[in-house]
Amino acid sequence: MKGISFLFFLLCVVLAEPCLAQQVPQQPIASDTIDPPPTKQELANKKIENRQPNKAALMSAILPGAGQIYNRKYWKAPIAWIGLGITAYLGHDYFLRLDEYSKAADLASKNQNRTWLDNDFHNYNLQTLTASQLNTLSDDSRRLMYMNIILFSGIYALNIIDAYVDAHLKEFDINDDLSFQVKPLFYTTNYSHLATGLTLSLRFK
Repeated sequence: MKGISFLFFLLCVVLAEPCLAQQVPQQPIASDTIDPPPTKQELANKKIENRQPNKAALMSAILPGAGQIYNRKYWKAPIAWIGLGITAYLGHDYFLRLDEYSKAADLASKNQNRTWLDNDFHNYNLQTLTASQLNTLSDDSRRLMYMNIILFSGIYALNIIDAYVDAHLKEFDINDDLSFQVKPLFYTTNYSHLATGLTLSLRFK
C-alpha cells in the first residue's frame, strides 16, 4: 500500500513538472520604437468621436441650430432658424388679428361706435362687418395662431432631437464594407392586382 502511494506521488510530481516549468515569469521587453504623432485627419476624427450627444442637445435647446453647428451639420441650422422664424412671425401676426377682431366684434354686438376702427385691416372693414362675421374671423385667427404655436414647438423639439441623434450617429463607422439601399418593389396581390412598395436592404461584405 505504501508502495502504491509512493508511485502515485511520484507520478503527480512528474506530471506537474512541465506545468511548473512553463510558469517562468517573462521579463518585459523594452521597445525601441516610438509611436508617430497623430495626423490632422486622426485628430479631426478623434474630435468627432468625442462629441457628446447631451451637450449637442443642450446647445440646441439654449440656441436653436447651435447643436447642428456643433455636429458640423451647418446646413441644418438655417432650416431650424427659418422654420422657427416663420412660425413665430405668423403666430404673433394672428395674435394681433385676434385682438382686433375680438374688439370689433364686442363693439358690434353692443351697437357701439366703430368709426375709429381700421377700415382696411387685412382687407376687412372693421367698421361695417357684423358681429357674426367678426366672430368668425376671430375664431379663424385663434385657430391659426394655435396651429403656428404647435408648429413652432414641434420645430423646436425636432431641432433638439436632431442634434442629439446626429451626435450619436457620429460614433458609427460607415465604410465600404457596409451598404444600405432603398429600392422600389413591384408585386401582385392575391387578386392579380399590381402593388408597389419599397425594399430596404443592409449588406455586410
